[in-house]
Amino acid sequence: SLPVVSPGLVFAMLSLIYTLALFQQAIAFVPYSVSTTLLHTHHLEYANPRRPPNHYISKRHGSFFSGKPTLDLTLRHGIFGEIHSRLHSYNSGGGRFDVSRPTFDIYTFRSIRGDALIRYNTLNQSEPLRINLYAFFTLTLFSYPEISEAVVGESATATGTAAALTGGLFTLYRFVRECGRRSRKLSRMEKELNAEALEVRIPNGPFADRPYGGKSAVQLRSLRGSCRILAICGDQRQLTEALVAVRVFRKRLVQAKTLVVPVSTDGSIASDWGISSSEIQSVAFLAEAVNNSREGESWVEYFQSLTSDDNKGDASDGNESELAWLGLSYTGKSFGSGKRIPPRILEILGQTLLPVEALGDADEPDRRSSTDNETISILKLQENFYKALTSGDLAGLSVVYSATENAPEIDEVLDEGGRIDAWEKCLENGARPAGMTISGSDALIVSDTEAWSTCIEFPAGTGFDSATLLAVQKWIRKSVSTGVDKNSWQLQLHQTIPWTPGSKAGGTLRCDRRGCTALAREQEKGWNFRGMID
Repeated sequence: SLPVVSPGLVFAMLSLIYTLALFQQAIAFVPYSVSTTLLHTHHLEYANPRRPPNHYISKRHGSFFSGKPTLDLTLRHGIFGEIHSRLHSYNSGGGRFDVSRPTFDIYTFRSIRGDALIRYNTLNQSEPLRINLYAFFTLTLFSYPEISEAVVGESATATGTAAALTGGLFTLYRFVRECGRRSRKLSRMEKELNAEALEVRIPNGPFADRPYGGKSAVQLRSLRGSCRILAICGDQRQLTEALVAVRVFRKRLVQAKTLVVPVSTDGSIASDWGISSSEIQSVAFLAEAVNNSREGESWVEYFQSLTSDDNKGDASDGNESELAWLGLSYTGKSFGSGKRIPPRILEILGQTLLPVEALGDADEPDRRSSTDNETISILKLQENFYKALTSGDLAGLSVVYSATENAPEIDEVLDEGGRIDAWEKCLENGARPAGMTISGSDALIVSDTEAWSTCIEFPAGTGFDSATLLAVQKWIRKSVSTGVDKNSWQLQLHQTIPWTPGSKAGGTLRCDRRGCTALAREQEKGWNFRGMID
């Protein structure tokens, strides 16, 4: 008859093997660092997150070897031996190595992009050791009865066995949790890296005959370190609505070095979204998505892969097209994503898309985006508003503001128990922003009854390099039976946020005809920008 091997003995043997594995794992830290150094030495488009954006490596260097060489990087993963990542150099004159070839990861038990695995292991060198420790203690505690009898020579007590099993279940839970976290983080990195092959066309200048003609498409990896990306995917109706907020802050997006990439699922183009060629060329904020990519997925396929992964377990109708958006930072990492609800542009500007350089107070208003007098009319009203605000002219403010229309944004604050300060108090000496100047005014006419304007505020006495504010105003007017009164634009909402290079907005100020209310930033649990990527 075959010998009987007890489960406890099996656990004890595995525990011994894992003891040896922990020693090997301690040595495994060195190859990760060596791999990183090797990548930097050969300029394999690897970004160091500690470097400033303009130092990220995105160049293509000539081949360092002749023929079709291969470069072997060895990564040690505990008892599971050595996993070789083989980096192939394509002999196409670019000298680029294929670090994206899938590599099997034993901790997540699936294949992972090689470059994602290298980046993750470099940034999380202690994690494999932590996972192995949890596995070691799990096996050791579950095999406690056999170890007690073999080492001490006595059978384990019921109390000791119960305590060991309890501890084993706890360490098993931590082992599974750590592996799950690793899998989610690697999935996020893979999604970010998959976006590198997507292509866009950069808009031409104002003097070109076409908004995008004459320029070849560029991949997002070549834009790394030079600009951020905000991509929005949807049909014509969804893009038209979502791009209104984008167009309102178009000039601020340029100051934040951010390109907006609309991705149409029904073949609609900029003119279908209400965006003219002159608007695209006057403020270079809108890039064109190229769906016939030379390599990898198209933009539509990429968003479909994001939403399909995110829809697992979702009870929504899979046949219904949903709006989706994704933001990528200078390094190609996601700073936010979501679906169904358009991106909250003002919040994203205040938290992530900060201005790259210090804003100057000599920036002239932009009147090129409109061929009629509507834009000039809105900018004149904006100028009148600031004159009344800084001088404490309550009567002048009453003329600019709507006499009957309250701002829903203020009603929301009041409904939640917030307080509003009346204009009489806001305009008192010491309370009003006396001496404040503005620059870089921009206006967008959305319809016959809705318009928006933005500008940069410079509070008096703060200095050129000190805090600046981003302000936005919403203007409305009513339609009448005989048409629209062209001279009846009135201010419904005025809102500001701190907007300075390197400093996130800590709050916002909202004002309507009744007065102003200040809101401080507070971390909202259960909601963030990361959405589909996480």
